[in-house]
Amino acid sequence: MTFGLVLGAGGLVGIAYHAGVLAALEDVTGIVPNDAELIVGTSAGSVVGAHLRMGRSTDELYDLARAHPDVQAVERGDDMFQRAWRTPVGLVRRGIGSAFVVGRSLVRFPMPRIPAELRSMFPGGFYAVDGDDPMLAERLPARWPEEALWLNAVDIRTGRRVVMGRAADPQETLQQAVLASCAVPGWYQPVRVGGRTLVDGGVHSTTNLDLAAKAGCRFIIGSVPMGFDPSANHKPVRLIGRRFPNRSVEAEIVAARGQGAQVLLFRPTAAELPIHGPNGMRSSDLDRVAEAAFEATTGRLATTRAKELVDQLVSGSLV
Repeated sequence: MTFGLVLGAGGLVGIAYHAGVLAALEDVTGIVPNDAELIVGTSAGSVVGAHLRMGRSTDELYDLARAHPDVQAVERGDDMFQRAWRTPVGLVRRGIGSAFVVGRSLVRFPMPRIPAELRSMFPGGFYAVDGDDPMLAERLPARWPEEALWLNAVDIRTGRRVVMGRAADPQETLQQAVLASCAVPGWYQPVRVGGRTLVDGGVHSTTNLDLAAKAGCRFIIGSVPMGFDPSANHKPVRLIGRRFPNRSVEAEIVAARGQGAQVLLFRPTAAELPIHGPNGMRSSDLDRVAEAAFEATTGRLATTRAKELVDQLVSGSLV
């Protein structure tokens, strides 16, 4: 396997960032992201990865990120998510259940299964997907694409990463996989599939880049919205919440290179972080996020090192 594409977590801001990075990548180099032999997606990256495998072009994704807010809302599926409580008592119950889900998501060892009565009394997540939304199937078909697409979640009972789509016959539909990968603990209701309770794969790693290396990808391109460019001078306050994701992906890069892979990573620059802001779930300024990512990626691809790596992939010398 030669070319792997890794798309990390990052909320709505992350989706816009991916759109800018991928549009610039194809525009500057001619590399088509959907030509990747493997796409690894986590949370926001699962949404973008699924759309790529569904045939969406990078130009379409970029235009959507820069479009009118109403168009963005339809594409994001905002109307699919409904408030999951109706009364103050219901809100309190969900608050207790959500606190448990958050705490359980951070622990990486198995624990006894919670009785169904307790799960019913204290459900986790303040928002749930409207399964009757007729547009859900249109946005996310149930059937997995033929091209390799691995989406990540975490089973909160075992604390282990779950890689959906890796098996020849996934037990999750593509809809379920994307929703599970995006189920931010405590905010969105966990997704139950085959006896497992799944939440956002970013709990394990915001990129899960190690999967591409373990799959044998010789060249890995990664888009990491929650990281930051370590070569730039950043204001410390803007790195709050980003240091751990950056350390994690750095360790994954070292491991990937140790397995013989070449890695080309795109992370927000010092100029981009003020545009991203601290709230990855906000819906404002997504056009600016995408445009800044396009500009920064174009600059990154002009560097000598990036040109060398791209030339190796394009020429086929990595095969």
